[in-house]
Amino acid sequence: MSSRKVFLVCTGLGIVQRGFETYIADLAGKLRSAKTTFAITLYSGGKYESNKVISEQLFCISRNNRFLNFLFGHAFVSELELYSFFVSLFFETIRNKPNVIYLGEYKLYCYLYKIRKLFNLNYSLVLYTGGQVSPGLFDVTKDFVHHVTDVYYSELLKGGYPKERQFVLPHFFSQPENEKVIEEINIRSIAYEKKIIISVGLIDSTIKRMDRLVNVLSKSPDKYFPVLLGEYSSDTPFIKKQLEDCFGKDNYYIGNVSRNELFAYLKQADLFILLSPKESFGLAAIEALSVGLPVICCDYPESRYVLKHMATLIDCDQDNNIGLLIDQLLDHTPTQNQIKQRVDFVNNTYSWDVLSNSYITMFNKFILND
Repeated sequence: MSSRKVFLVCTGLGIVQRGFETYIADLAGKLRSAKTTFAITLYSGGKYESNKVISEQLFCISRNNRFLNFLFGHAFVSELELYSFFVSLFFETIRNKPNVIYLGEYKLYCYLYKIRKLFNLNYSLVLYTGGQVSPGLFDVTKDFVHHVTDVYYSELLKGGYPKERQFVLPHFFSQPENEKVIEEINIRSIAYEKKIIISVGLIDSTIKRMDRLVNVLSKSPDKYFPVLLGEYSSDTPFIKKQLEDCFGKDNYYIGNVSRNELFAYLKQADLFILLSPKESFGLAAIEALSVGLPVICCDYPESRYVLKHMATLIDCDQDNNIGLLIDQLLDHTPTQNQIKQRVDFVNNTYSWDVLSNSYITMFNKFILND
């Protein structure tokens, strides 16, 4: 086994299932399968196991602890989870002496930066900027930034971050692992003749703005069957009631599903829409395009960079126009050529086959830094 060690770190892995959790687990599996010259260890706050990778679970106080949430509130418990995970990770760095720690949580990055200096440790830190932050703490002789879009690259150059310490390399897309799971789900039999409109992400009213989508679709409750998939939030009960009031019982679906199940719903949907005003990358939209779905997203720099001409980008503050646009898109059955163009765009731009050499080269440069 190689003496060079890379830690891939994600506190929420095994606890929640969001974009970064999905990405870093896939990354660990892909790098291990590529037989790199360095050893990969995936650290998580919860138990995580897939067909290709098993994480090393570190002790932490979960953000989902109901008793502590009741006593102190979710924000406090989330901070407690991060700090307790950091303490466990600190002892792992002392014991296993990594060359590189790759992560996407900025507070955790800052903790690791400070203890490195305090204890004279030698690892390099790599901050994945999908969390829409730029590192305020940065050692130009040790650290790197991995951008999944070019939005922050120029800004950091102007701020004195050397170009050789920055990499612009997008998310890669991975197919689901278990097709049998996909075959077992049949949302179409529940929706009947209605058009299935799907949105994926945190089911909330602030970040992903799922309540606004419900409002838009409620103008035509007899035409649409909403499917909202993602992590629950404090807003979820309100959004569930909103769906019940607008569409009636059994005329919508809301749930937190596995990634394999997600693709089952995507493959049966008619249109994907996300009214989030900002995404760091927007992996869910890429997943929707990968099965040939038409995609509607808000217009912002990241969506233009990632989706190019393959999605309809809109002003998300114009609710009436959104409804009209949905109607227009669904009035025309997509041709096989349109579906193929979307699928080919994802495969030719974001597949691991296309991006693997760039990822391996990037990690080799991280490793060779010391």
